[in-house]
Amino acid sequence: MLNFFDNLSIQVDGASHSEEIVTTLKGVEIGEKIDLDELQAYCDRRRSNNPTLTTPRREADELLFTSGFDIDNSSGKRIGTVVGDIVVTVKNKVNNSRDYESLKHTPRPSHADYTALCKYGDKVDLRGGGRFSGRLTLMHCIAGGIAKQILSREGVEVRAYIGEIAGVKGKSYKDSKITISDIDGVEDKSFLTLSNREDMESEIINARLDGDSVGGVVECIAFGLPTGLGGELTGGMEGRLAGFLYSIPAVKGVEFGAGFDISKMRGSFANDAFRFENGKVVTKTNNNGGINGGISNGMDMTMRVAFKPTPSISKEQETVNLESGENVVIKIGGRHDACIVTRAVVGVESAVNLVVYDTILSKRKGI
Repeated sequence: MLNFFDNLSIQVDGASHSEEIVTTLKGVEIGEKIDLDELQAYCDRRRSNNPTLTTPRREADELLFTSGFDIDNSSGKRIGTVVGDIVVTVKNKVNNSRDYESLKHTPRPSHADYTALCKYGDKVDLRGGGRFSGRLTLMHCIAGGIAKQILSREGVEVRAYIGEIAGVKGKSYKDSKITISDIDGVEDKSFLTLSNREDMESEIINARLDGDSVGGVVECIAFGLPTGLGGELTGGMEGRLAGFLYSIPAVKGVEFGAGFDISKMRGSFANDAFRFENGKVVTKTNNNGGINGGISNGMDMTMRVAFKPTPSISKEQETVNLESGENVVIKIGGRHDACIVTRAVVGVESAVNLVVYDTILSKRKGI
């Protein structure tokens, strides 16, 4: 159970190579209506749809709504009305667990193999990364996709896109104003970047051909947020968002607004001056990413999330044999992404949707 939120709770059961993954979401208000076909399409964005750039493992990821919805098909759409705790099951059907048998005593560098064995012992399931695998971001997408539809009715829209891959930078909110239509206008959502797609793709393909991998950055913007979300100290929006974003495997950095670049500025430049615009208080700049003192100020909430290169590569790597006590060299087989960033976009968007929805519920309750 992820007791991370004030109003919501999420439980995920299963692992990368288990028979199924079950997500239980509690706390969604009774009576909310969810387009289940739209939710399926949203979750499909995290699937591997381009074997040249992503893993050849192609799971169907069909969402089975086993509890929590009263489903109405009369309009030609599957509309689920929330009636209680939501339970969604996804079957794992494309497993090659044999690829991991030789790695039982030789932990893969930068994976959770060694640390998980230290914490949980020999009973831990590390096939395909087990519960540390990006496969479990299905949980983020299912729950975040539900929150997305609810937020949209509140006038809040969260969008994420690829900002950088292997040092190749795309269009960024740091450089120019980015709108919802800019992001929604990208036709191919499987590689959602606003510029320099070909150069980014080349970096991924070259890394794959070299038996290697690359990382990158996902940028995310929350549009239409009300003022007053979040709070002081541990209740601040930066802490809430960063904490949950780090639950996505391979995330190694999170920054808001100008991020680390703000440390190079003088206060006179870094400060976001207030002014009235059409009777509304706005800021002239947005270096602080729409957050002051941990509380949303009504401007676009902007953030960048850094992902490390996929640690499973086919190049030889140094490790240890825990059984023999020797230093050894391994070569990892199996099916792996040369870059997970393209599939991580919807995971970032989902995580932000969930945190924002939870803070809106808190504001309604006066928490």
